[in-house]
Amino acid sequence: MSDEASVVAGRDRFALLLALTALGVSWPVLELLSSNVEFFVVRRTSRWEIVGLGLLLAIGVPLVVAVIGSFRGAVGLVVGTALIVVTSFSVAWLYVRRAPLHWSLATALAIIIGLGAARVFQRWDPARLLARFLSPAPLIILAIFLFATPVGGLLSGSGTGAASRLLPENSTPVMMIVFDELPEAALIDSSGNLRQDRFPNYARLAADGIWFPNAVTVSDSTEFAVPAMLTGVDPDSSKAPFTADYPENLFVALSEGRDLHVYETITQLCPESLCESTGNTSTPLLEDVGILAGYALLPDPLTGRLPPIDGAWADFGTSLAEFDSIVAFREAYDADPRRPIEALVDDIDEPGSGGPPFYFLHAAVPHHPWQFLTDGRRYPLPVERAPGRSGAGWGDDDFLLAQAAPRMLLQVEYTDTALGLILDALDRTGMYEDMAIVVVADHGIAIKENVAHQRRIASDTVGDVAAVPLFVKAPGGPTGVIDDRRAHTTDIAPTVAEILGTTLPWKTDGASLLGPDPERTESTTAGPKGDVSYGVDGHEHLEVAARFERWFPNGDPWLLRPASSPDILGDEIDVTGLEPSPFSAKLDQHESYDRIDLDGDVLAARVTGELTGDADGSELLAIVVNGKVGSLTRSFGEEDEERVLFQAMVPVENWVNGQNDVAIVDIQPNGQFRLVERLR
Repeated sequence: MSDEASVVAGRDRFALLLALTALGVSWPVLELLSSNVEFFVVRRTSRWEIVGLGLLLAIGVPLVVAVIGSFRGAVGLVVGTALIVVTSFSVAWLYVRRAPLHWSLATALAIIIGLGAARVFQRWDPARLLARFLSPAPLIILAIFLFATPVGGLLSGSGTGAASRLLPENSTPVMMIVFDELPEAALIDSSGNLRQDRFPNYARLAADGIWFPNAVTVSDSTEFAVPAMLTGVDPDSSKAPFTADYPENLFVALSEGRDLHVYETITQLCPESLCESTGNTSTPLLEDVGILAGYALLPDPLTGRLPPIDGAWADFGTSLAEFDSIVAFREAYDADPRRPIEALVDDIDEPGSGGPPFYFLHAAVPHHPWQFLTDGRRYPLPVERAPGRSGAGWGDDDFLLAQAAPRMLLQVEYTDTALGLILDALDRTGMYEDMAIVVVADHGIAIKENVAHQRRIASDTVGDVAAVPLFVKAPGGPTGVIDDRRAHTTDIAPTVAEILGTTLPWKTDGASLLGPDPERTESTTAGPKGDVSYGVDGHEHLEVAARFERWFPNGDPWLLRPASSPDILGDEIDVTGLEPSPFSAKLDQHESYDRIDLDGDVLAARVTGELTGDADGSELLAIVVNGKVGSLTRSFGEEDEERVLFQAMVPVENWVNGQNDVAIVDIQPNGQFRLVERLR
């Protein structure tokens, strides 16, 4: 072949490959993207990124293939012919895959068409003329993608992406705090009054806003409850708590011109491009486009090795079916649930310059394991499992249940301390008055006899699991209001939108709490064992509060004592001359009492151990610390084991720095004391 003929042949191959690649490779992917603009909405893809992606797929890819296939010489001819076969196969595959044929027959037919197209191109002049005529295909495809599909709405600001973002009438900063596993009953007395002495910061927020004491969650599981708050939409058990399944949420809606500070514990609803710097954000975008291209171009059997997309539009490499909320929570708890709270306070103290802030914190407290005191100090857990547990629920020993409650309540008091740190930071920076604040819990927990699962919704756990605290502070809005309407956690997102002077651009199941009372007559909380519906008068959580009040008449969890024990809490006892008990005690972590550091992060306030010898599991015990009765408790037989154990919480004020004198005293029915064990 002459040089001139070789040049002409190369140009013809260039034109043909440009057209075939655009039609058979670029267009199927761009068509899939343009039909599902959620892909861009979820990723918060900018206009320039969309245009750049269109240029890359419609122009860049065909251009690279055409250049490679148009090289001169024998090698160039072989490579160019092979590329013509492949791209012709791609075009043919788009049509034959729709035929009612087995995939292997459809593939074989497309290969035959590809080989035939290459042969026709080499032998028939009109085919080469047609190739030149089709060479503008990349430009046409790009124009269609950018201007004649829903993507054009994104570029102009009128499409799905813009509709999923709020355009607030005001620049009110927003803060949303979600505590985990916090029942409303823990904050109130049996008459429904907020225990202001024990929870001064919840009371502070109630005084500056609206308290909704009759609020309930719509799900007993975090992975569904938190998305419901952020979307205003009832739970869907087929979805996982990722942005991909919830592209329409408050993070995306409030992303325009706002500075997002988001601390999610279990969920991952905030797109990575908004809430976490990933360096080169185009790399994940191209990875996901590559996975989409595989689904668009490959025969079905070959897509089995690709990550599933299942209706998701980002992070396809993450399998939604493999989401495990328990593992996610344990990982967050192992990382210390206090750290995100501290990080949020730091963020408030050092505000950014990216517009009004949206602060979101899902704190993994007071979720068990219970190990924090009111001030946030930890106590060790030599025995993590609470006495009285039965499987995932509780047995029928009322006092053992009562022993678990103080630990939970102390951790609830820590949430009040944490809330105070956050509100104080807002005060310090002058943001408190103008900040819209929502404080809520995702669900509660049941500490109740004969409950099969402590966190599952059932007809007898509505007051424990479904009833959650909810406080809303709107700048310039009502203050000191107690609103007894039945509120659902799906009402939160619409309420935030109203505070901002707008409405959510998607349909919600909730209604703004600042609007008229929808006068609900029934509520439903979803759970893995089925949904539970119940009335709206709220008596259930008052019954739970009455149970706590029976255990702690004045609301002080430190004052728990067995009903048959003498009222000697705080009394001084000289244990030196006491008669020895017929049984002894082996204390866990006994070395901790020799080196108490009241200024440290850990305080051994929980005393646990085993009684050895002639003990039957019904002994009344006094924990005497430094000569004063710090706690009264009762021994118990460990489930399925022939051991007699005891545990008690001893108040902080009983301990001193350094070595402590710790004695276990047996209280006889006649009121006499016997010494079981003493550490000094």
